[in-house]
Amino acid sequence: MSAILYGVFTVAEVHVALPLSELREVIPCPASFNPLMASAPGLVGAVMLRHQVIPVLDLRRMVGVDSPVQPEIVVVAAYAGSVFGLLASGVRGVVHVEERERLGMSVNVELPQVFASTFERADDGAVVCVLDCAAITRLPGMVLASDTGGPSGAVAQAQEQGRVGGTATSRMMMLLRAGEIGLCIDVSHIHSVVPELVLKSSPIDGGIVHGVIELGDHYVPTVDALAVLGLGALAPIDVKRGVALAYERGILTLAVTEVVSIVSVADGDVLAMPDFGLPSSDFAVGILPGQDGGSYLVIDGSRLRADGELGTLAALGTPVAGRAAAPKRDTRADEPPPQDGRVIEYRARKYLTYLAGPEVATPLTQVAEIVPYPGDVIPFVGGGPLRGVFTHHRTSVPLVDLPALLGEAAQIEPAAARVLLVAGVGFIVPGLRAIEESTWEERVADGTPAPQSLAGSPLVKIGTRMLARLDLEEFARTMVGDRGTDQGGA
Repeated sequence: MSAILYGVFTVAEVHVALPLSELREVIPCPASFNPLMASAPGLVGAVMLRHQVIPVLDLRRMVGVDSPVQPEIVVVAAYAGSVFGLLASGVRGVVHVEERERLGMSVNVELPQVFASTFERADDGAVVCVLDCAAITRLPGMVLASDTGGPSGAVAQAQEQGRVGGTATSRMMMLLRAGEIGLCIDVSHIHSVVPELVLKSSPIDGGIVHGVIELGDHYVPTVDALAVLGLGALAPIDVKRGVALAYERGILTLAVTEVVSIVSVADGDVLAMPDFGLPSSDFAVGILPGQDGGSYLVIDGSRLRADGELGTLAALGTPVAGRAAAPKRDTRADEPPPQDGRVIEYRARKYLTYLAGPEVATPLTQVAEIVPYPGDVIPFVGGGPLRGVFTHHRTSVPLVDLPALLGEAAQIEPAAARVLLVAGVGFIVPGLRAIEESTWEERVADGTPAPQSLAGSPLVKIGTRMLARLDLEEFARTMVGDRGTDQGGA
């Protein structure tokens, strides 16, 4: 039999599970709930989530459990076209459970039985109760809110119109913001997106060049997107993100302020440029109105990548010291990026969003468990991100400061911090955000090493936010491998 994937959370001290297919997302518990003109066992009111009413239940009230552990989150569940929320005290991770490992359970009560089975959690032997969403929807007086979720609006619209793969009459465009100006460019011309620019000074600084960034095994020149287009210059505070373009002799990064979204654009939606009113630029070929944030200037990626002066700047990239330069490829300006690079993949899956300096995201399936900051740590005084070792369920776990590992400055407050257990390593994060579903993400070629900083990390779109996607399993494997090598050579 195939295994079922469950999301596990705690209600008071009880471990509760939902099939991951029924667990929509996790949000922070609000200070108060909106009242409803209804009464059902455990119903505490409702929360608003993206303009949708979510009725919320307190399972403790239903079963008469009195516990000092207060709820901190709301687990949003979706079942048979309805959606509801459950108060919970914490997320315990994701587990695979074989059907044969589930044990039937019955409770002698008059109300519908909300737990139909249990299983034993393998790593700590905890008893986990599997919630029966069907029984929840049959509770007397239960409010059944219609589920308006599913694929996010952009994906659903693209699927409905048959545009996800692209057609002769539409194309996928990345919406950008450079200061107050909206820009958009066909995604086929984009080599990669840099979620956070970490600029270093270089001999070519000045004019339109802001500096260089470390991208892969090269230092890549970074130019001001507005200056390239003849639209002025970005203020220093607006130089935050980067869009890398492939040229015949190297890579060049356009500095922008924000990566807004990716949308499907019909050719007829692009309006012609006005005869006057905007600075003349060979790169600007139209205006895209009616998008999130207003209108966007359409940039011709082919012209941008064929420009001789920009191509010369791209060729000035230098190898990072100590790393062998990758062999150069003949990437012609009129061809899309090589197929072994990043591409946009429409994919809806669960992510844990959290703080690691800035907000980031990791696939929920990578996180075995989330625990408070341990009170008993054997400290490591050698410096660096490794903070020490603690024990959890009779296992020794290395404790790693994730922001420090990424080169980010973030204050760790033990009371608010959490530790993500991934592949035998505990990653300290300053705070959690939620469990949410992605809209799309950048897919990276197999075998590509995980970047050790936010620069160069692939992006994932969650809601309206563009976040760096961190592969913590790869981080853990790298750290274990490095330590093993160090010990072996000692």
